[in-house]
Amino acid sequence: MKQILRNIAFKFLLLAAVLAVLDVVYRYTFYERDLREGCTLMERSLKPVAEGADIAYLGESSNHAVADDEEDKRFISDMLQDLLPDNRVCNMDKDACHAGIYYDILRNIPKDNPVRVAVVTVNLRSFSAEWIYSSLEVALQKEQVFMKPAPALYKRILLAFKGYNHWSEKEREAKVRHSLQHQSFEHPAIHYRTAAEWALALCDSLIASGADEQTISMATHYVKAFACQIDESNPRIKDLDRIVILCRKRGWQPVFLMLPDNEEQMASMVGPALVDLLRRNGNFIEQRYSQMGVTVVNCQGMVADCNFRDRDFPTEHYRQEGREAIANALYNAIRQNHYALCNPYPGESMRVSRSQF
Repeated sequence: MKQILRNIAFKFLLLAAVLAVLDVVYRYTFYERDLREGCTLMERSLKPVAEGADIAYLGESSNHAVADDEEDKRFISDMLQDLLPDNRVCNMDKDACHAGIYYDILRNIPKDNPVRVAVVTVNLRSFSAEWIYSSLEVALQKEQVFMKPAPALYKRILLAFKGYNHWSEKEREAKVRHSLQHQSFEHPAIHYRTAAEWALALCDSLIASGADEQTISMATHYVKAFACQIDESNPRIKDLDRIVILCRKRGWQPVFLMLPDNEEQMASMVGPALVDLLRRNGNFIEQRYSQMGVTVVNCQGMVADCNFRDRDFPTEHYRQEGREAIANALYNAIRQNHYALCNPYPGESMRVSRSQF
């Protein structure tokens, strides 16, 4: 019996040694190529060191989406940089990113880095089922495999066998429908129980009133995106919690930038109750993370309808004045809470506009 156990142990040790050798071979041959071709997220993790940045700005398309007819096409991060000339702001944005992706990007920043403040955009749409099961999520999950703290060969095996969420379009749509049927909320002015129930009722009402197809689509998307009760069980909250813990370990000061949504259009198409539900969710996030010592910049209600770029789908894509308002709010919050870092201009809070450049 002892001989059998020794033989089994020897075989396991031999297998482990072979795998260790293969991992080293793979890491020094094809891993860098696979990483370069299959993971744009890692590039973002390396940027703060390459650029010598003390402020890391993590966002999605809200940062770089501009209108074609604008003269000033600066990103929000560019505007923040112009307000903080004595600091280096590193833009680390990527389309469709959310708190789970930001955590991986931050975790993979090399330990020897100049970062002191981590600005993380908080997009309230990302807390809904439509975004959690977005059609873009599979590609991001595939990239996240490369970001795991695991041996290179193990990550390659996971990719080869699709060891990540890789649902088909049919499966994805089924997950969205199921989640919307369970995406519940409590509000005294709303008598619907779930987002799906509300969206269907709204759709029927708009059809009966003769509304056009674009209006119906936009209104129901508002409900599906924001008719939810954000609490500790939401996966995005868990991701933000992990970011706070990570920042504490790395010695970074976290700043959560809560992006504004088009409340004017939302109220006109759906009603003020949905706007109030949105504000309640924003207040929950602000209170939760302020108590944890996070600087929360709540920009809800800050951008008017005319400064939202897209008119056919609810997005956080702003025209120049909207981006300026967000950049100024972020600057003033950093100036107030991290004065020693920013070497701000003396006097009253500064504002940035196109006329300055």
